[in-house]
Amino acid sequence: MRALALYSGGLDSVLAIKIIMSHGIEVIPIGFVTPFYSPDVDYGNKILGVPVISIDITEEFIDILLSPSHGYGKNMNPCIDCHALMIKKARNLLGEYNAKFIITGEVLGERPMSQNRWALKEVEKSAGAEGLVVRPLSGALLPPTIPEEMGWIKREWLFDISGRKRNRQIELARLLGIEEYKTPAGGCLLTDTQFSKRLKFLIGIKGRPSREELELLRIGRHFYTDNCWFVIGRNERENKLLKSSRIWRYMFFTIDYPGPTGIIVEGELIDTAIRTLIRYSDAPRNMPVKVKILRNSGESYITESVSLSEEEIEKIRV
Repeated sequence: MRALALYSGGLDSVLAIKIIMSHGIEVIPIGFVTPFYSPDVDYGNKILGVPVISIDITEEFIDILLSPSHGYGKNMNPCIDCHALMIKKARNLLGEYNAKFIITGEVLGERPMSQNRWALKEVEKSAGAEGLVVRPLSGALLPPTIPEEMGWIKREWLFDISGRKRNRQIELARLLGIEEYKTPAGGCLLTDTQFSKRLKFLIGIKGRPSREELELLRIGRHFYTDNCWFVIGRNERENKLLKSSRIWRYMFFTIDYPGPTGIIVEGELIDTAIRTLIRYSDAPRNMPVKVKILRNSGESYITESVSLSEEEIEKIRV
């Protein structure tokens, strides 16, 4: 007997997989990836002892993000529609992997809006997977599933965990010999207020953003003024990522002083962009500073400008 599991990298999904594995059922963990969430595959490979299959669902998820059937959570997180998409994708893979059912780490009542009884049932219905989803941590509190009715699993294997406290999960992890696990915080970026603000801005100017534009939201300082969107790195890692981006029109950096890399994604307001860049460099204030500008056509030139003031920068910060 074989099952597919939605692997998130968090303790709940690891426990759910381990529980079913402990009864001799082969489990194939699948980590679905978007620009907003990417489960730790290396950790999963290590802790589960089997390879996690990583599948990018960005293009399908963008459509859901722009118009979720069940709306958003507190921020720009369409949790019910997101879960339904993942379960639907897993359902469609059952035949390919010769698997019979789907496992998730969902806990009844852990997230009041997306993991209540109605939401759990609605997710299955929307995914066309009614009765095929086993939730080992809360299964004893939920209606019997097809795997139970068919005798593939036994109800006594399932737990009756509910609510937001994690005491029982932590104790279960100890019993299963899991010493290293992720904290529940810091998951999907769409639950973050500041990131959601950036996302609303991007949707406002682009309508349907591209994958690359969405990925760009994850890094740097973002600014927008007079139809010009530009980004300035905050550290060496982000500077490298900006340099490797494929969607910039202009790239710029200071010559004589250490400083960040900046790119213009939309628009032509180069002077404002380079003056903002100078503010975040080690160059002196109120003195002309040389900045090199590269065009995406391959041309380059050097110009001079002075830093914007903090007040001016705050007015254009996204």
